[in-house]
Amino acid sequence: MRKFIPYTVIAIVIVVIVALFVGLRGGSYGTIQGKAPDELSGDPVRGLRIVVDGRSTIMYRSTTYKLTKIPPGKYTLKAVAPNYYDFSKEVKIHRGKNLLNFAMRGKEIPDLSGIIVFTDSKEEGIQIEVRFTDSKGVGITDFPCLPIKIEGTLWKRIGEEENYVKGEKIFEGPIKHFWDSNAYLAKNKGIIPWDKIKVKPKKDEYGILDVRVHLKQGDFKDTVDDVKLFKEEG
Repeated sequence: MRKFIPYTVIAIVIVVIVALFVGLRGGSYGTIQGKAPDELSGDPVRGLRIVVDGRSTIMYRSTTYKLTKIPPGKYTLKAVAPNYYDFSKEVKIHRGKNLLNFAMRGKEIPDLSGIIVFTDSKEEGIQIEVRFTDSKGVGITDFPCLPIKIEGTLWKRIGEEENYVKGEKIFEGPIKHFWDSNAYLAKNKGIIPWDKIKVKPKKDEYGILDVRVHLKQGDFKDTVDDVKLFKEEG
């Protein structure tokens, strides 16, 4: 058994040398990683493609990226995604981990032609839901978060839904906007607090709300004629 000991030692030495060689080769590369969310919402950017030195990754539901095995040196990181402005930055890759966080700025809502507004009675007030539609009247599901202003005018409704007139004006002005990441169509929402409405919530009373939405792509409006002027029970 003793005569096999030298061969065992030699084998171990070879394994160690190979491991060191592989480790040294791996250590000669750099990795670049970080976060790349939507600038305004912080949401993942759907279809985001990030490229460095010919290596690329495409993101859909994540805000984090990672590119590996990049030789040290100077490169241009490029990031592109549908409906967003392109992003590029000169980067210097060192051995090991390199960190770069950046955000993608929304450019436009694709084929935006109109809006459909819905309302919901909440504990804190009347919630506004803005849905974007394309030239075919279909709801748009994939779009970036963009600067938006929402305004509204609310009247009491006199008469039934099919036969009514506008009564007393009970609200007019800007509507506080917020972004709902979990919504499918109506990610852009707003709220009119009850204390901003010149009427106490009363069961079975309805209102008519004209909504105006201002975007860089244009101004859009819609009317909701069944706004509940009372808090939902439960």
